[in-house]
Amino acid sequence: MSLETLTEPTVLEATVSHLKRTSLPKILKVQQGIVRATHEFMFKEGLTQLMPLMLSPITDPLNHGVVDATIGYADQRWSLTKSMIFHKQLALMNPELDSLYIVSPNVRLEFADRADTGRHLFEFTQIDFEFRGKDRFFVMEFMEELVNFVFSRLNEQIPEIILELRGELLPQYEKWEVCRTEKLEAALGPDYEHLKSKEATKPFWLLNHKREFYDKEDPKRPGTYLNYDLIWPEGYGEGLSGAEREHEYRQIRKRMAEVGTNEEVFAHYLDIAKAGGIPKTAGGGFGVERMTRFICRLKDVDEATVFSRKPCTKAVF
Repeated sequence: MSLETLTEPTVLEATVSHLKRTSLPKILKVQQGIVRATHEFMFKEGLTQLMPLMLSPITDPLNHGVVDATIGYADQRWSLTKSMIFHKQLALMNPELDSLYIVSPNVRLEFADRADTGRHLFEFTQIDFEFRGKDRFFVMEFMEELVNFVFSRLNEQIPEIILELRGELLPQYEKWEVCRTEKLEAALGPDYEHLKSKEATKPFWLLNHKREFYDKEDPKRPGTYLNYDLIWPEGYGEGLSGAEREHEYRQIRKRMAEVGTNEEVFAHYLDIAKAGGIPKTAGGGFGVERMTRFICRLKDVDEATVFSRKPCTKAVF
């Protein structure tokens, strides 16, 4: 039986249809251009590239639940990497490194309630970066410059593809609006992020989320957090998550207790913090597929994948 003669929808048929989309090569050219321009920008700015890790005894605990993705190896538990947040901090212990970035595959086995958000995948690529001795203002400005650089390169290198997929060339943005979660929530209700994203015409920053222990609490204002999310406009939602990092032992333990983190999992990390070894850093990470989705104005981020990675769907490859 040929694929053309199949009469009932099957997982294989859906996979083949996903692979044979006529728009896919153009979408991949955009994605390739994003990564190529990012490498160029990082080199120009002096960041050192680290190779990604796919397995580690520690990884990002996240601020929402996912299906466990661990295996037993060498008499311990190893996790598939959800993000390299801790490895970025630890790598910057080297006194000769002051900034770094990683093109990092991340595995987050999302539950079914995230299957139809349009912006979640269970496996995706994140470009992570981190700076020693910098603060949130530095990182936010850095990301704004990176976005404009990437968009400019895409307009120069593949304008015909951008025009076909997006309908217009990519803009150059001036200073972005900065919003606070508590103020937006008070004004717009619990769906504040999505509503603000839908009405926005350019990216904006959303500050002060209470989430994992590694996002620094403002020592001058307890209960305020020195973190920031990039939110794409036109309803495309979060594109980057970042923060200044907790690095002091007592504060890390305090924050772990608040969010219910298992200290045993992070015992060695805590030993380094206790010895004063974790440097003060700030950074973030943006999703390559999510940026591709925004640039190409795709309905679902899964359209940026060759092999579908929509949460909780069956796959044959």
